[in-house]
Amino acid sequence: MSTTPDAVTQQTPFKSTWPLALCAGLLGIGQNGLLVVLPQLVSMTGLSLSAWAGLLMFGSMLFLPASPWWGRQAEIRGCKFVVLAALLGYLASFAVLALVVWSMASGKLGVAGGMAGLIVSRTLYGLTVSGMVPAAQTWAMQRAGTENRMAALASISSGLSCGRLLGPPLAAAALSLHPQAPLWLMALAPLLALMTVVRQPNDPPLPPVAHQSTRLQLNMLPYLLLALLLAACISLMQLGLSPHLKPLFPENTTQISHHVAWLLSLAAVSTLLAQFLVVRPQRLSAGGLLAVAAVLLVCGLALMSLPGLVTFYIGIVVTSLGSAMATPGYQLLLNDRLSTGKGAGVIATSHTLGYGLSALLVPLVSGLYGEQALIGVALALAAGFLALSGGVCWRKAR
Repeated sequence: MSTTPDAVTQQTPFKSTWPLALCAGLLGIGQNGLLVVLPQLVSMTGLSLSAWAGLLMFGSMLFLPASPWWGRQAEIRGCKFVVLAALLGYLASFAVLALVVWSMASGKLGVAGGMAGLIVSRTLYGLTVSGMVPAAQTWAMQRAGTENRMAALASISSGLSCGRLLGPPLAAAALSLHPQAPLWLMALAPLLALMTVVRQPNDPPLPPVAHQSTRLQLNMLPYLLLALLLAACISLMQLGLSPHLKPLFPENTTQISHHVAWLLSLAAVSTLLAQFLVVRPQRLSAGGLLAVAAVLLVCGLALMSLPGLVTFYIGIVVTSLGSAMATPGYQLLLNDRLSTGKGAGVIATSHTLGYGLSALLVPLVSGLYGEQALIGVALALAAGFLALSGGVCWRKAR
């Protein structure tokens, strides 16, 4: 009986990956839903906005050590174990958050005790939910088979994008019922995913790819740098939306907020279109995706750097299309060299480092050149992404 990878690949039946996309969507709902209720959290707890920003950042930075560890656990214990642990951690973290906020709002808990409880909540979030996307991506690729890896990644990315798109309106609708309703909604939402995932069978690992390593090596660094540059570039672009619009709508913050909301919604829709129309049907190879994405990123941010409003809207569409195509491109190229679970983990870590780099660059760029230069710096990072992508594609073609 043949045991070659090709033989194994042909026997791999395609299984639905949408239960896993639902899990990824919860992460998007939680991320963007919290931003909507942030003003209410400030008023209910008496903590400053900077304190809440620090708490949110603290939970996100815990992804750095935890994501690679969960990637290894996915290979050792199976992806189902990691996804279930992430869902339970998600439920526990938001339940603690809702309980602490209720206690502080009703006067049952002081500032010191409340801050301790919120730190526990964010620690639970960062140390458990960090395994969600790497494990869901790895499990989806196992279910889809080697020949459908790109489509599997697109389904997880689509779930995450849908969650980010639905998070704000869901949180706003719950907010109209009660100030704390969005927190309990986020705490109870994982129950649906838990009931779905717990009935799913664990899937065997994908057959090993030739020259695939189980350890991170120096020649894999370009793929991690691409992930870091993309995350920093997109984060700076988003943070630069309001400063860029200020000269167009001086002393009209309401109109600026409306335009930012429309721009972010347009970006989310464009991301979904790219995932459904290009990535999921696997119309391009991994190298082709990366090359096209790099060009779109540069062109889109160049359009956004122009002073007009129409070019700004067109630019964010082009940039979002490039961003959606870039991630599966460099992730699949890395998975050809590094085992799937570890690859997903280190890519998630690189994305977190990119967001951290963006947070460091904002005050530096704003102090030296002003806030309106943020889009320009994002364009410079995109140019670096284009140059590095060209080098990666050229080396692969040799």
